[in-house]
Amino acid sequence: MAGVRTFVMALALVALPVALVACGGTATSTTTPRASGAASTAPGASASHPTSGPDASQGAEATAGPEETSAPDTTESPVATELPVASESPETTEPPSASQLPSSPAQGSSDACSGSAENRDFFAAAAEAFTWDVYCAVVPEGWFLENGAFRLADGGRLEVSYKGPGGARIEIAEGAVCTEGGSACSPRDHELGPGRFGDLEGTLVTLGPDVADGFAIYVDPGAAPSWSIAGTGMDRASFEAIAAALHRVDG
Repeated sequence: MAGVRTFVMALALVALPVALVACGGTATSTTTPRASGAASTAPGASASHPTSGPDASQGAEATAGPEETSAPDTTESPVATELPVASESPETTEPPSASQLPSSPAQGSSDACSGSAENRDFFAAAAEAFTWDVYCAVVPEGWFLENGAFRLADGGRLEVSYKGPGGARIEIAEGAVCTEGGSACSPRDHELGPGRFGDLEGTLVTLGPDVADGFAIYVDPGAAPSWSIAGTGMDRASFEAIAAALHRVDG
């Protein structure tokens, strides 16, 4: 009987490490990667893509939504980067004026971007991730970053929106946001002439027959990269001032 008990105990000791290895395998297979470059989340072209609204699902992307839970592709960057956004509405209700724009420092630093420190970190991370120029808005008091996201897949894209007083709103899209051709990527009622997108030159258009329909400026629509800004709830001068004040963030 003593020999039998010794044999049974030996079997139990052999089985124990096997069980521990199995548990370790399970824990490893369910580990989820941390989001890349999270500034804290982001418009909607997936943000598909991009909290400060630092926005995503393929490649590296920033969104306002939850983090991805699927296992990462080890050959690509992590899945999501989120942009934090403000939750409160602006205190003022008057439409924006071009004269209200704050002065902007020299192009390059994300410190000039309007919003919180997390918002600025989001743009700095995007600028570092992309090979093309990234721009943020420098908006008057009473505006806040409403949504935002960026993603690295398929050439990369960044989309953000800002909300201002009196229902004013701007939407900015950058990168490979549309490659179906200029006409498909730049809706317009009619052209007004050249327009500034920060230090880039584009085309200023109306989005409808009335001022209330808004304005847009397109730079290289249909190409990758391209840049655009669309605005509603403001007059032409105010829109052009905000578009011209867009700030390039160097990576």
